[in-house]
Amino acid sequence: MRTVLRSTAVTLMAGGALFFTMSNPAAAAENNTGVVGGSPGSTATCISTIKGAKACFQRYGDVIWTKDTSGDGYSVYTNWTNQLKQPSGTWKTYRTGKCSNPGSNGDYASCNKDFYEATSTNAYGGKGSRIQVSACVASIGDDECQTSTWITNDS
Repeated sequence: MRTVLRSTAVTLMAGGALFFTMSNPAAAAENNTGVVGGSPGSTATCISTIKGAKACFQRYGDVIWTKDTSGDGYSVYTNWTNQLKQPSGTWKTYRTGKCSNPGSNGDYASCNKDFYEATSTNAYGGKGSRIQVSACVASIGDDECQTSTWITNDS
């Protein structure tokens, strides 16, 4: 009897974990090390209002870019958030992540993502997809970041 109960408990715990994973389509934060080289295309939306870092989102190809713009020795990265529009018309965070730049001063690094397009039906059953990027410098103590406005992902 004890063996049967233990098996049942393990099965219930595993089933419960599976249930929780499937009930929330949003995944854990995605942390990537970018590939050094290249630069965003002319159609990319970039912010560079923080000293030392630049962040860009290139709609075509869904590429997150981060650039180290200072020889200060601090590492840089781009945080990003992807929200999807629900059928009710409200926005809900679907994915978040970080694209770290392993390069040095002057180097761009890219993280290739695959986001829903604004015109396609998304995981929440609505139509709408937008991205927000933050250029960040990993300072001693608190990191410093500057965030863009929302960018519609329309291809």
